[in-house]
Amino acid sequence: MAVPATLWQPGMRITAGRLNAKDYQAGIVNVSFTNLTSYTQPVTFPVPFPVAPIMNAEIAAGAGSTGRFEARPINVSATGFTLFILLTDTAEGPDTWANIPVHWVARMPA
Repeated sequence: MAVPATLWQPGMRITAGRLNAKDYQAGIVNVSFTNLTSYTQPVTFPVPFPVAPIMNAEIAAGAGSTGRFEARPINVSATGFTLFILLTDTAEGPDTWANIPVHWVARMPA
């Protein structure tokens, strides 16, 4: 589990927790849906961030029709986000997914 890094301030003590802290978190969401052109799923961060992080999401499979879709995070907050999957080719019809992995990464703003 990732622990968000603490911004150093004068007088802070060095502790093992602070030395091992990360300023990012990452995860995988397995997405399944039937006959849809868009899909949303809420995701909660394992450890809340102090502020809303900078994020990205990527579909980790290229098989079949997954290449016609894109993934992105929306409604990002310090505690989580909504994964948004959408069909990018409007000429195509709805599709069905079964346990397609979507990777996400969130990091503290600089």
